[in-house]
Amino acid sequence: MGIYPFPAAPEPSAEIPAREPAWTGLEITVLILFTAIAIGILTLAAAVAVGIVAIARRPGAIQNSELVLVAASVIGQTAGFGLGFGVTWGWLSAQHGVRFWQAIHWRKLRLETIGAVLLGGVVTMIGVQLLGHLLPIPSEVPMDRLFTPRTAWLLMIYGVGIAPFFEEFIFRGLIYPSLRATFALGMNRKELQSWHPLVRVLAAVGALACAWLQVRQRVLSPGARPSAIAIGVFFSLLLVLALPDAVIAPWGWVVNQLARLGRPETFAVAITGILFGMMHAAQLGWAWAAVLILILVGVVLTAVRVVTGSLMASWLFHCAYNGILFAAQYFATQEFRHFPPGLH
Repeated sequence: MGIYPFPAAPEPSAEIPAREPAWTGLEITVLILFTAIAIGILTLAAAVAVGIVAIARRPGAIQNSELVLVAASVIGQTAGFGLGFGVTWGWLSAQHGVRFWQAIHWRKLRLETIGAVLLGGVVTMIGVQLLGHLLPIPSEVPMDRLFTPRTAWLLMIYGVGIAPFFEEFIFRGLIYPSLRATFALGMNRKELQSWHPLVRVLAAVGALACAWLQVRQRVLSPGARPSAIAIGVFFSLLLVLALPDAVIAPWGWVVNQLARLGRPETFAVAITGILFGMMHAAQLGWAWAAVLILILVGVVLTAVRVVTGSLMASWLFHCAYNGILFAAQYFATQEFRHFPPGLH
């Protein structure tokens, strides 16, 4: 049994098909991390560029900070997602010899299916609005502050025309099938060991960041005491750096226990929905009710992908959902001209 004190992955049987997708969860994790880093770097670069252009054209323009922020975010996120998309396409095609669009299940739909999917997006948005009246949704979340007469159109173009495709590609095109395969086949010792380098790198980066924040705090406030929580996190990360199995082994045990239940679709849909909701949590000020609603939306989007077998279906559903949301705001604010005082 060695250092892996958990049940082995379930033996393949006639009922379990060959692994699909062709890629591994580790590959997708690294590619998503690459995309996130690209978004951060390109957003920062876009903020500097947009700020310089705004000042050059009109010195007082930089006062419209929300416009600079939104423009930089839209440009940086679109460029980062695009770079990550291109790298993922190239990597999967080269390493696994797959037909990319076929591999992510981008399949054409019948006209009646397209109509049903679009209607489903509209109905879901209406249902979410009704549910919002029953839950303690904050009257204002951080995302609301970005909506002004100057930024609303740009946010609408991004929210309806750009973001849904990239989000569906990542969550329903990459993450969902990877989770489904993991919960169908479990994780063997070799696969778990392949995660060691990534876990060590992340632990090292986290430990360095934690140490830097403490040093910075001591420089800015010489009399301040070190945070007990920060010290605990720092040494925990050092432990993970030295013994990555402290994280990997328990995770493998849980995955293999769940795999034995024979419900890979259920677990994959639920976890994909949770990850989708948590990705938007910061935009929602970590308000639990608002995050819960987006988790439910993520589950519905993944279910659409499962039922139709097509990533195109969940993308159209997502576009319709966001489109109706922006349309409602368009009319509520008199064509994006009159926002509540607290929002601009």
